[in-house]
Amino acid sequence: MSTRLFSLLAEYEGQSEPQAIYSTSETMLRMMGRDHHAAATIKPELRLIDPAGNTIATMDIWATDWTEAGA
Repeated sequence: MSTRLFSLLAEYEGQSEPQAIYSTSETMLRMMGRDHHAAATIKPELRLIDPAGNTIATMDIWATDWTEAGA
């Protein structure tokens, strides 16, 4: 049995590759992303990716909460 993982990708200005955190819990990644974004002095652009590789939510450097994909 394989575990299906969600991904939280954080892209910081000046970095060539995004940083990634993986979890089986979408809710946990949403909370971590929102909390990190609020506390960060250098705000990343965040993307929440489902196990199939689809972007399900984003947060740009000016956002205070997630924007659902397709919204």
